[in-house]
Amino acid sequence: MRVECPCRADLAGGTLDIWPLGMLHPSSVTVNAAIPVMVRMEVDLGAPDGEVWHATGNADWVRLDESMATTDLSAAVAFAVRPTGGVRVRVHSQASLGSGLGGSSAYAVALARGILTALGKEMSDERLVLLARDLEARVLTVPTGLQDHWAAVFGGVLAIHHEPGGERIERLQVEPEWVGERLTIFDTGISHHSGMVNWQVIRRRLDRDVDTTVALESIAEAARRCRIELLAGNEDGVGKAIAAEWNARKRLAPEVCPPELEAIIGAGLAAGAAAIKACGAGGGGSVLVWHPSAARRAIASALATAAPDGEVVATDIAKVGCRVLAGV
Repeated sequence: MRVECPCRADLAGGTLDIWPLGMLHPSSVTVNAAIPVMVRMEVDLGAPDGEVWHATGNADWVRLDESMATTDLSAAVAFAVRPTGGVRVRVHSQASLGSGLGGSSAYAVALARGILTALGKEMSDERLVLLARDLEARVLTVPTGLQDHWAAVFGGVLAIHHEPGGERIERLQVEPEWVGERLTIFDTGISHHSGMVNWQVIRRRLDRDVDTTVALESIAEAARRCRIELLAGNEDGVGKAIAAEWNARKRLAPEVCPPELEAIIGAGLAAGAAAIKACGAGGGGSVLVWHPSAARRAIASALATAAPDGEVVATDIAKVGCRVLAGV
């Protein structure tokens, strides 16, 4: 069977989805949007017991066994969902490595949902999200958040409220087309490593570092404002909230905005963007551009000139989350 699952771009409030940061900043929220950068795969139960077979595109199959479940995400998910093994997965598309679009999270959600459906089993969305998050953390050996997984499950534009006892997911009542007209996602071609940046932030916050604490509170406030402005359909207000979030995020660590990324963002702002921020933890990967709808072409041209290895990867919203489709 075929599985399709969207990745995400975060407008504001990223990093706060990593426990316990959201608990340390009450009323924290992460605002994100699913985008049509898709994980597409075929999943079946045709492999022998105790084995998971993985392939990308037309490449040859690679055999994974249970000993790899702590180091390989495909093995981790497959053996967690089907402990006896016997799974084959061929991946046809996914977000580029280091894109900052939550590609590994969308992959974990897609693979788990595909295997469960093939087995005729159901799992609640909350349980699926928690399972995928925890398996990622085990494989990556760093704490991971939840915002990527919720966007993959639901699609659309979300506000993820970080509350004691678990997240509350709000589907924002805003037209996806309205958001998509003003949103461009550009992959800069600069690879990043979000896990290490996030771990620095977590450690500093738990150590009560004042600068980190103030920056995260500013991020939380900007995210709350972003949600309100989206609901109001206020283009300028959304742009100001995203810009405020990015200004606060840059204070978290020097690695968030290296000079080459700063130059790319500067080119986009000069071409008419209202706000530009790195997706995820920053440092490279993709940037989210918020702009007047008529300015998209000029901004895309400016970004491409500043980052010749980059490309526009999304200009609209994925309205639907992870889907399992019959057949292959």
